[in-house]
Amino acid sequence: MPDNLRPNLLINEHSPYLLQHAYNPVAWRPWNEEAFQIANAQDKPVFVSIGYSTCHWCHVMAHESFEDEEVADFLNQHFISIKVDREEHPDVDALCMDVCQAMTGHGGWPLTIMMDALQRPFFAGTYFPKHTQHNRLGFLDLLRRLHEVWISERERITASSMDTLRVLREIGETDLQSTIHNNIYDLAAQQHTAMFDDVYGGFSVNPKFPSPHHLLLLLRIAQRRRNTELRHMVTLTLDAMRAGGIYDHVGFGFHRYSTDREWIVPHFEKMLYDQAMLMMAYTEAWQMTKDEMYRQTVNEIFQYAKRELLSPCGAFYSAQDADSEGVEGKYYVWSADDTGEDREWLMQNMSLVKTGNFQDESTQESTGLNILHFQSPAQKHRPVITLWEPVRKRLFNRRLKRVPPLTDTKILADWNGLMILGLAKAGRAMSDTSYIDLAARAYTGVLQMCGDVERHYSYNEVDTHDEGKQEPTGTAVYRKVVFLDDLAMMGCAALELYMASGEERYLRDAERWAHRIISDYKSAEGSLMLGPTGSASPETQWKNTRSANDAAYPSGNSMAAILFAELGIIEGKPSWIDEARTCIESVGLQLNNFPSDFCMALCAWDLITNGYQTTSFIGAVDQVISADIIELLNSLYRPHALTRYEPAPEGRDAVPHVLVCDEEQCRLPIRSAKEVLEYIAEETQW
Repeated sequence: MPDNLRPNLLINEHSPYLLQHAYNPVAWRPWNEEAFQIANAQDKPVFVSIGYSTCHWCHVMAHESFEDEEVADFLNQHFISIKVDREEHPDVDALCMDVCQAMTGHGGWPLTIMMDALQRPFFAGTYFPKHTQHNRLGFLDLLRRLHEVWISERERITASSMDTLRVLREIGETDLQSTIHNNIYDLAAQQHTAMFDDVYGGFSVNPKFPSPHHLLLLLRIAQRRRNTELRHMVTLTLDAMRAGGIYDHVGFGFHRYSTDREWIVPHFEKMLYDQAMLMMAYTEAWQMTKDEMYRQTVNEIFQYAKRELLSPCGAFYSAQDADSEGVEGKYYVWSADDTGEDREWLMQNMSLVKTGNFQDESTQESTGLNILHFQSPAQKHRPVITLWEPVRKRLFNRRLKRVPPLTDTKILADWNGLMILGLAKAGRAMSDTSYIDLAARAYTGVLQMCGDVERHYSYNEVDTHDEGKQEPTGTAVYRKVVFLDDLAMMGCAALELYMASGEERYLRDAERWAHRIISDYKSAEGSLMLGPTGSASPETQWKNTRSANDAAYPSGNSMAAILFAELGIIEGKPSWIDEARTCIESVGLQLNNFPSDFCMALCAWDLITNGYQTTSFIGAVDQVISADIIELLNSLYRPHALTRYEPAPEGRDAVPHVLVCDEEQCRLPIRSAKEVLEYIAEETQW
């Protein structure tokens, strides 16, 4: 750090994102009441900048503006500046994003919000370059205009901010309750078909996000209806992503999204929740198709997460940056000269060219660099995959000599819940205890570090070891802030661990998470709120919001619905199924119009309305005689079938067996793999 720079107040924070800005010349403050009190005393507007540590455009705006003395001088003179980590304050981020979308029709990060000392927003936007260019307003010009308006048109600003808050309150108070249409899955399939790219997969042109929750829903609809077209939409998307540059073929794991239609040029950050959700999607696709490339992809995500994101306590860190040495993707791309003796092979098989295989996003000029990818999804079935492994290892060892991207060492209960869920689901499906063991360790780590009332943050310097693992060191710290997403996703994780291990304590934990959601997050109208319902006074009610549609990852409402539905089925308690129904119908008006925005909620709805099964392993835990039956059943794609464990009764039925029940009707006990195959042949062979 340059000697002439003094830290601002962010130096006392623990978020890696806030610490990135601790030596900015901007007089940043963290989000707290003191900042607004000072704004009120000095009669200044408040500039709120929201981002996260692995956000590329957040870095760009920081370099252009927040590290610039001219911008900092103007901000420090005329504004109170607050920097927010969206992952530390998802409640603040959610409401500010609502403000931005209401004012501009779009959103994103970095999120730029101007508000008064009473926290009433009057301007919103996202990224701004320092200077006005190409008809895009520059940040410095924006600040000057807003300062002038603040001085000369205060009444108009106040009126505008009050109007914005009124609109947000009206939206928040709108009753979205509705019964779900009987044809909701027809509409969901139609919307996905209309959005689908039938050449490269995915559900947009560019940018193109993995959106694995869409794939999970489509697999369920395809299985229910024996619809090969919907299944093809899923497999084409999974194949194209696995072949493309959005996948890190050298070190494994998926980048955040692709800037192009073909999945070739990614934004290079890697998020824990993407790895978790994609692990689920590839696992379920493997169960349905038995395509070994899907199984291999799951295993590689497992290896990446264990190597790069696993903390000493067993829980997972949240993300890895897109940038290293101030350049996006520098750690991941290759010049032809970098590849040594493997250059010719890579030119023939991995799209390497001497002039580079992608263009600079802003200048559209050749970079001389390459993003390694297979030339088509069909290559995944060719022998080239086998030949790739020794080449990959050599490239991986070369890459270890580079400066790695920053790892954001926050430990978030919600994102960890998704990863634990993905690991336990994969381990159960593939009969691999190493996945389940890692999931169990992570679950214990989250409980130890976060508890059930805390979000936890760890941080410190990153060391690079020979094996490529970035190992943060130092003392962990935490804040006592808890959100619906934390409880819902950890609850689902506990329930999946129960189904994977048969350990009763996970089932009891799932109940505890579910009861906490109902007692603390359910509003009088039945909606689930992002924060505890008693946490906001009427004056600050805009800070709490309904948890509704699925976005980059599933909403707390959707995951709570899944938790309630599965808990009700496993325990045979209709009251929990009623709670799941309430969760989903509480946003029914929106869901009926835009079912593609509520994919995980519809997965829960499918479970409780289209029929479910329970597969009870009677006396099966630690009983070798039933191991083959358990392995066979778990390997099949049966998303509507949930697992229970029961002790064997005394008497002639004491021999371990499997009892399959369709809702209230049970079949004869199954005691052999042959009987299992006979029972499920009709639903699995299509």
